[in-house]
Amino acid sequence: MTVFDEQTTTSVEFDHHSEEYAVNGAAINAELRAKCPVAHTDAHGGFWVLSRYDDVVAAAKNDEAFASGHTVNGVSPLGVIIPPAPVPMLPIEMDPPEYTPYRKLLNPLFSPAVSKTWAPRVTKWVDVCIDQVIEKGSFDLVDDLANPVPSLFTCEFLGLPVEDWYDYADIQHKIIYTPPDEREPLLVRYMETLGRVHSIIEETRKNPGEGLISDLVRAEIDGEPVATEMVLAMVNLVMAGGFDTTTAVTVNALIYLADNPVARQQLIDEPGMIPQACEEFLRYFTPQPALARTLTKPVKVRDVELNTGDRVLLSWASANRDETVFECPEEVVLDRFPNRHTTFGIGVHRCLGSHIARSELIAMVTRVLARMPDYRIDHDAATRYTSIGVINGWINAPATFTPGKRLGDEPLPGAR
Repeated sequence: MTVFDEQTTTSVEFDHHSEEYAVNGAAINAELRAKCPVAHTDAHGGFWVLSRYDDVVAAAKNDEAFASGHTVNGVSPLGVIIPPAPVPMLPIEMDPPEYTPYRKLLNPLFSPAVSKTWAPRVTKWVDVCIDQVIEKGSFDLVDDLANPVPSLFTCEFLGLPVEDWYDYADIQHKIIYTPPDEREPLLVRYMETLGRVHSIIEETRKNPGEGLISDLVRAEIDGEPVATEMVLAMVNLVMAGGFDTTTAVTVNALIYLADNPVARQQLIDEPGMIPQACEEFLRYFTPQPALARTLTKPVKVRDVELNTGDRVLLSWASANRDETVFECPEEVVLDRFPNRHTTFGIGVHRCLGSHIARSELIAMVTRVLARMPDYRIDHDAATRYTSIGVINGWINAPATFTPGKRLGDEPLPGAR
């Protein structure tokens, strides 16, 4: 990223999908905050980037001007991803008032109380995954833990066959870390996967049972059943959010703890600190670095005029490192409080699955520290995403540890 002239222009070279951003994202965000907090780039058709905490939060709360819709003022595809996602991500890519009844439908199904009842199932999946590798003394943080746990749980939560978790997770994983201009071969498989889910929804409509899909096919909006295409869109959103975001922050957190033995030992000695530490990991390793909006009317941000139809990227990752809000923002402070991070979004579109994501992250960190406390990362073999524009994650992260004992004999469903 290069700021051309901070005194006379807001133009920058910036591409959140680039390899440069994947490697130097924190430094690029810091330069934007310092020199050009309201910046315009020509990448991906052109968009604005907001990098300061106060600007990001204000924009996210102003859903009347900063729209999330896949279609805004008759123009599409737009939505919350730059460049746009291959299929609409509903209802997050809808705006009030159309959005409101769907959010009201989903809120109780993701409430703190309901999410708490799922916590034992999350821990169960963590231990099942660890049991598969605990006697070997080696595992991959991504392949053997942080990818299967959220995927298994999300399938169970939705009512999808848990034995098919890998098929669903693998394509989500790959399409997210593949740069936009290289995704075409993956889109066919992605659409085939959605076709399978569509068939399951239709079958569930005939024979509803347990899980979110059954809840949605039984639900009504304005006295009418929710259309299958809308159920599919909501399920797709849950899969996209549930399969890879928690994976990313968990792997980043566990790598940090392996590389910082004092911090790791502190959490081993004081496991009650883990939930607070996980909030800090969510801030520092913001798993979804940014989401987009589209302006429905002219807006001025820091004396910069933005116009109707302009695309705007809200950088959660940059806001989470804003020096005016967070003391020592470039450091991991395990007991940071308060911690008003933007990781789960702000405003009406705040992440529905935040309570479940926290539960998964806490459970994985807790059980790894309890069952394989001396794990070591093979950094030479670990591979980061080359594009973190959607998710800040890892393709793989091999590790070794002192072997331990299984807690049970349950096999991993659909084991490869």
